[in-house]
This record gives sequence, structure tokens and C-alpha cells, in this order.
Amino acid sequence: MSKSNSNSTTMTSRNLTSRRLDTDTQKPSRTLLICIDRDDDVGVKAGVKTPIIGRDACIAAATKLSITDPEEADANAIFAAVKEYDNLLSKGEFCEVVVVSGQFERGILADKKIRNQVVEILKGYPADGAVLISDGTESEELVPVIQNLVPIISVRKVVIKHSKSVEESYAVLGRYLRMLIFDSRYSRYALGVPGIIFIALVLITYFSPKSNAPLILVIFIGIVFIVRGFDIDRRVESIGKLSASGYLRLFSAIASMLIVLAGVSTGIAVFFPSGAGVCGPPCATWRLVVADPNMFLNYAPSLSGYFIQNSQLFVWMGLAVYITTTIFFNLIRPGSRRIARYLVELFVLGLLYFPVLIFANVLISPRNNSDFFVAIIMFALAVNFTIAAYLYRFFSRRRKETQAIEI
Repeated sequence: MSKSNSNSTTMTSRNLTSRRLDTDTQKPSRTLLICIDRDDDVGVKAGVKTPIIGRDACIAAATKLSITDPEEADANAIFAAVKEYDNLLSKGEFCEVVVVSGQFERGILADKKIRNQVVEILKGYPADGAVLISDGTESEELVPVIQNLVPIISVRKVVIKHSKSVEESYAVLGRYLRMLIFDSRYSRYALGVPGIIFIALVLITYFSPKSNAPLILVIFIGIVFIVRGFDIDRRVESIGKLSASGYLRLFSAIASMLIVLAGVSTGIAVFFPSGAGVCGPPCATWRLVVADPNMFLNYAPSLSGYFIQNSQLFVWMGLAVYITTTIFFNLIRPGSRRIARYLVELFVLGLLYFPVLIFANVLISPRNNSDFFVAIIMFALAVNFTIAAYLYRFFSRRRKETQAIEI
């Protein structure tokens, strides 16, 4: 009995010893504390290049940034990252603290730079998890940029505490007012746009005292809102960075748009007398509508027909120019497989020209063109179905051939 007990005790001790050995031989997890400076304040203000790796280097960079700008929140974020590093290290965790930065303008290029720096860091320190630390909401915005490189364990925002006194509130307000005045990212909208509006208002009032100055001013403000809302100013700035193929596509887009606008202008011009004072049927119909606006619904089909009839050629030419240039772009682009798609679009565009033209004639004179319009539509549908069937068989055969080669 005692012999069996001693054997069981020996086996238990061996199992416990083997478990300890397995636990000891497991690879310890590594945590990477990433402090994110998306607008590169540490580089612009302190002149420190990123990535910054290690506790001492991070403290030196944060100290230099604090001396340069004592109110900079990114310095506090770096110190917070160092504090988290010390906290984890005191608990026996394997970790490292780093600082990565983007660009002053932020945006896509800044996020790309941050991603490249994280990739560079992971080559020297292959971490099992990461903690993102920043001075605001940027951590959540950069989660998709980093999460496929290393699992994100936690996200922390560092918010600076301010006193609730009136003096401290004025100090914070003054800080943001200085940002609006001296920071080019904000001053162009806070000062530049109002300055242009004031100058425009003075010029309009001076040269045309009795004009509709408020109306012109509202139009100008609307243009400014459209430019900023659709990011047109940044798109214009990026024109200088386009490649050769990018300039080709830009030229084709502008050329096609101008041709389409010429077609729209031609379609509108038929409703007004020509230079010789001749007023054709479209002009006469429009005069009837102007004389009696209640008749607009009665003459709307005829007006639409005249507009389509006179603008269609230019509109189709503009679309054809854009599609043709896109086909050429895909021909010179290596590995492009969209040529067949754009060829079909060009063919369908040409095929729809006559049905749309006859439809315009039907709107002008329904009794004389209805039968011919139906015949053209049926013919166009038959051709479209034939092309669709041929393309389906063609691509199905190619797909089967590709699968056979892979097998």
C-alpha cells in the first residue's frame, strides 16, 4: 500500500515538473506600445525623426518637444506611453515603447507613412500585440491601418486636464485662437476665405453701387463651400503629382466635359432667336410657354425633344472621347483586363444614338414617329441581347480554360 502511494506521489511530482518546464519553454508574449503623432509635431516642431524606439529616446523626444512647445499635447501622449511601458515592465511583461508620426497635412499619405514605420519596427521587434496611444481620436482612425500588421490589444487616448477656472478657460481659448491664426491648416479657412469675401464685397459695391451685391456675394460663398466640401482645392493641388497616365485621363475628362457642356449650350440656344433674328419652332414654343407658364406641362415633351435633338451629338461625342481615351489608357497599362468592358460601352453608346434621337422626334411629333421608334428599340434590344449572349459564352469558355490550366 505504501509502495503504491509513493509511486503515485512520484508520478504527480513528475507531471508538475513537466508542466513547469512546458510553461518555462513557452515563448513570452511581446507588447508594442505605439504612440501616434499623426501630424508629425515631433518632427516639425522638435526636429526629431521617427520612428523613435526605446524608453530613453522617447523621453528625450518628448522633452525636446515640450521645451519647443510647452502646450503641445503630443508630448504628454509620449510621456503617457513611457508610463505604460514602465507599468508593464514592472509586472514582468516583455514590451517596447515607440513613437511613429505621419505628415503635417495628415490624410492618406500620413497614414501610409505611419504604416511603413510600424512595419519597420516590427522587423526588429516582432510583437504579439500592440497598444495604440495618442492625444485624441486618432487612435480609432488608425486602427485599420495597423491592425492587419499586429493585433491591437488596447487603445488609449491621453486627454490633458484643464482647470475649470475662468483664467484657464481663457488660456485654452487663446490657444485655439492662435491655432486659427498661425496654423496654415486652419488660417486659410478662418482668415483667408473671409478676407476674400470682404474684398469681393467692397469691389462689387464700388464698381456697381446699384447691383445685386448680396446675391453675388451669396453665389461666391456657395462656390467657396462647394470647393471645400468636395475637396476640389486639394485635387487641384495634387495635379502636379500626377503620372503621365494620370495627365492623360485628366485631359480626357476635361475634354469630354467641355464637349458635353458645348452640347448642353447648343441645346439651350435653340430656344432663343438666332443672330439674324430668326425664331424657329423651338423658339416659338418657348415663347408660348413664357407668355403662359400654365402651358408648361403641355409643351414640356416638345421642349425636351428639341433640347435632346440639338444637344445629343455633342453629348455623345464627349462620352465617346472619354471612353476611347480610357481604352487607350488600358492598352498602355500593363496587366489591364478591362478593355473588353470599355469596348462594349463604346458600342452600346453608338447603338443608343439613333433610339434616343428618334425618341426626341417622338416627343416633338408623337403621331409621325411612334412606329419607327418602336422598331428601332426592338432592333437595339435584339443587338444588345446578341452581344450579351456572345460575351457570356466567351467569358465562360475562358473561365473554364483557366480552371483547367490551374488543375
